[in-house]
Amino acid sequence: MAITTAAVIAEYGAYYQDAGQNKKRILTMLSQGRQITNLATPIKTDDTIFRLANATFRTLVQPFQKTFTQKGGVEIVPNEIRQYRFKIDDEFMPDELYATWLGFLTAKQVDRKEWPFVKWLFEVYYSRQIDQDMELNEYYKGVYATPAAGVAGADGTGMNGLKKLLQDGVNDGTINTVPMAALHVDTIFDQVEAFTDKITEVYQGIPMDVCMSQHWVKKYLQDKRSQGFYQNKSDKDINTDIDFTPQSVKGLASMVGTDDIFCTPTENFLHISPATITKNSFKVEESKRSVCVLGDWSEGLGFGINQAVWTNIAKTA
Repeated sequence: MAITTAAVIAEYGAYYQDAGQNKKRILTMLSQGRQITNLATPIKTDDTIFRLANATFRTLVQPFQKTFTQKGGVEIVPNEIRQYRFKIDDEFMPDELYATWLGFLTAKQVDRKEWPFVKWLFEVYYSRQIDQDMELNEYYKGVYATPAAGVAGADGTGMNGLKKLLQDGVNDGTINTVPMAALHVDTIFDQVEAFTDKITEVYQGIPMDVCMSQHWVKKYLQDKRSQGFYQNKSDKDINTDIDFTPQSVKGLASMVGTDDIFCTPTENFLHISPATITKNSFKVEESKRSVCVLGDWSEGLGFGINQAVWTNIAKTA
């Protein structure tokens, strides 16, 4: 990690003067926390591939006759959810802060890995950035790519995210696709209702989050407000419920910039992670004047039964 302080030095000088500055004066932009995993059912396992099987039953009932006439059958197909390994590797030289306004983040007579700057990074950078990277780059939009030896992997290449899983399932016919026109701000209310009408009837009474970008949830609520039969005193009276269903719309930051919609029962949406490894646990090492921060973990997302998933993503192959 490069510690870039050129602008601070240019403005405040290449020296440290104690003027009462502290960490509270280093302001940062808001970061995006993890959202999508809060909608999933957690599964703890040390298996790198969580293997499931989906059973489909044929009908049994038939009119009576004295002779034996066999009817019925079971088809069982494999289904698996993969855990992907992630890591962070960072290295920096905190001595670069000494002769700057940020000198209060340094220390004397202690190991560099114990300096206030390192503690500040853990407080405001590592965990928050990991959460944001996973939510915005990996969980929904990620497409796995084998890393090149010795080269840091690109954003969004650590796992196959939900968008790819949905597309693959639609393409192979295991995930239900709901044909829809392009989403539009003037019709999104009716479009969402029409989407839920296409859910298999036996599942229509099951509560589900109908997931889409936060943009489209806002437009859904605005369109809902515009319906003449809603007499509300304020926008706070308009909720995310989808009328005459136990479903509701759910905005996800991970789906930003997409027109995708998907839904499935919570118990069918699975977040897989190890039972014995703590996520976001870091190791700090000091070598000469450098400090290294290392961390690794595993997790994955997927669906228990593809046939219990609905999306407006169209088939491409």
